[in-house]
Amino acid sequence: MYYIVTDELLQQSFEKDRNVILKAAQEVSFADLAQLFVEKTIEKYTELFNPLRLVDDTFQKIMDYPYDNTQEIKGIYDNLCVTYRYKNSDNQLEIIWDGSTQEEKYTKEWSETFLSWVNDLTNNPSFVKAILQLTVFNDGDRNLVFVRNSIKAIINEHFEIKILTRKGVKKVVVLKKKTKKAA
Repeated sequence: MYYIVTDELLQQSFEKDRNVILKAAQEVSFADLAQLFVEKTIEKYTELFNPLRLVDDTFQKIMDYPYDNTQEIKGIYDNLCVTYRYKNSDNQLEIIWDGSTQEEKYTKEWSETFLSWVNDLTNNPSFVKAILQLTVFNDGDRNLVFVRNSIKAIINEHFEIKILTRKGVKKVVVLKKKTKKAA
């Protein structure tokens, strides 16, 4: 007798798996964290490129941004989610003694880590410019594949991993740094 395991059945069978709870917490947190992501990027842009806060057309457009285009960074957010789940791959639930739920705990830990990562990544001027291209300066007319790929490359290099997406399945490949041989 053969038994076919569907995605729905798999989800029902492991609904209390740590990664399932964590993934759900990450999805719920997207809207808030995406807005904080763009806000932090704008702060870093000001710090890196306009510390005197001189107002020109570019800076005015950045300051007037209504934070309505966060869907453009959904793929970047998803890659950071996968990176977090990979780096925190222990899937055992733990006993929480402070009375919070697993969902609350994972949401809090993910949010703190995400904001820390964004702080680190936005120290890279190329990353800041690319995020602004996807959000503030995205008029919808340009093809932004190159910009997205450059952001993913910066993330891959920062975390020393590469996230591949094939047919909806994300796979993480650990990158090994190349050592230079002395001549």
